[in-house]
Amino acid sequence: MPALGAAAALLMVGVGALGMGVLQQTSNQIFTEGLVAPTGPSPLSSLLAPTSPVATTVAALSAPGLTGPGPAGSPRLGLASSFRSEANGSRWSFTLPRDGRWSDGAPITTRDVGFTLAVMQAATFPDPSLAAPWLGITLEANSYWSGTFILPGPAPNFATTAELPILPEAPYHDQPGRYLREGLRPTGPFPPAAGPFTLKANLPDQVVLGRNPNYQPRPHISRFVIQLDPSGAAVAAQMAAGKVDGWLLATSSELAGLPRTAVREHILTYSFVELLFNQSSPPLSDQAIRRGVAAIVDRNQLIARALPGMGRPQVGPLPDSISWAGAVTPRNLPAGSAGGLLASAGYRRTPPVGLYEAGGRPLQLRLSVPDVEPLTAVARVLATQLGSAGIPVSVAEYPAASFLTAQLSRGDFQMALVGFDNGPTLDISGLFGGGGVGGANLGQGAEDPILTHAIDQLATATSLPGRIAAYRVVVQELGAAMPAVFLYTPELVYAHLSAAHTPGMPSVGDPAQLFTNVAEWTG
Repeated sequence: MPALGAAAALLMVGVGALGMGVLQQTSNQIFTEGLVAPTGPSPLSSLLAPTSPVATTVAALSAPGLTGPGPAGSPRLGLASSFRSEANGSRWSFTLPRDGRWSDGAPITTRDVGFTLAVMQAATFPDPSLAAPWLGITLEANSYWSGTFILPGPAPNFATTAELPILPEAPYHDQPGRYLREGLRPTGPFPPAAGPFTLKANLPDQVVLGRNPNYQPRPHISRFVIQLDPSGAAVAAQMAAGKVDGWLLATSSELAGLPRTAVREHILTYSFVELLFNQSSPPLSDQAIRRGVAAIVDRNQLIARALPGMGRPQVGPLPDSISWAGAVTPRNLPAGSAGGLLASAGYRRTPPVGLYEAGGRPLQLRLSVPDVEPLTAVARVLATQLGSAGIPVSVAEYPAASFLTAQLSRGDFQMALVGFDNGPTLDISGLFGGGGVGGANLGQGAEDPILTHAIDQLATATSLPGRIAAYRVVVQELGAAMPAVFLYTPELVYAHLSAAHTPGMPSVGDPAQLFTNVAEWTG
């Protein structure tokens, strides 16, 4: 990405998560978090199983990064006591508190940071997209408690990248391969933790975490239990019986079954869902057909039918939860009429069925979707909308764990329903840039130098006016090329018993922010 001149340095200096606050009064309370997940023992590493809700919940409670998600998407300090940008964002220096300790009493040092970097850069690391932001980075350790990341080029958003969990080096004897072999082990002894809780048990229906004795402020809760249930109905029943204190809901069907007495907290996420077109695959290689399909899509109807109460319409390439992006995106993007656009590509609706045809051949499309709700429900509604308008659509479901590598990256799709969760980071090059994250361009279209440059500028701009200027170009270029239809920004709902105190629930943000103030929770 191009360097920016005279970029303002981002500086965060404080006492860090391990040293902030005063010692809280202790208690013997237990908080039980409901989770729809397969019975265990469960995968526990969010680095090796990033799609596992169990692993990501465990990480949020026990495995902080140097930084963490903060209010309005801005990063806050995590393990680091300071984190500072230098040289236009191509160097990032950090310090660790000298009294920081893992749950087993060992000091948290730059050796742990270096070990984590080595794991992410290992050739056998299983998730290239997760590792991509760490490739080409070196670490200069000035001492056990201070170091500097040296990046291949300026990355003003690296403070968000540094939210990655830091791994303890000692249990794996400084061998990344050993962590890659053992990191998903379902039973103890578990590695030490740096967050407020440490793992105690990984049972078929529960994951149990206890207080980390070396974490300050000491949590009110003595044990945090993740209760695994096979369905939302089962979690709702547990909550109605008072056996589950809190639950993060992701689908409308779960919301419909929630006990009426539960407290509901809506969270607008930083993720978004789009209908991605394969621009190298006929007939969608024709821009007029892509634009014709886009003109048929009814976002409001889609949300009302597939995810009532769990999403907001989105028309731009950044989620409306990034407030300035929602204000800048034109709400009435010109699309033209579907009939006129498809007629320009040679397709007209023919009686009596009313299908769009060209030369006696109907326009038929295939929609690929990962096999997870609510995306499968959204796919069905999209297929109905297009079918009613004269374009039959077949829906093909694929395993979510391999959807990116097996379908999208290989271009094995015509249309795909894609959920993109990049947090508040403004880098969407992996979708449309042609030279972005992992060298990806999931739309499979020819690289557009103007669009690629604008996306790079958007990802690296440090001032709000610079971001807005770059974003306007991105919106204009994507609106003309139509590689995708941006559909909605998902909402989550955090439900909890009225007797359970859960401070700091964000109205906008990353689900990981739920547990930012977990030391203050009471159940």
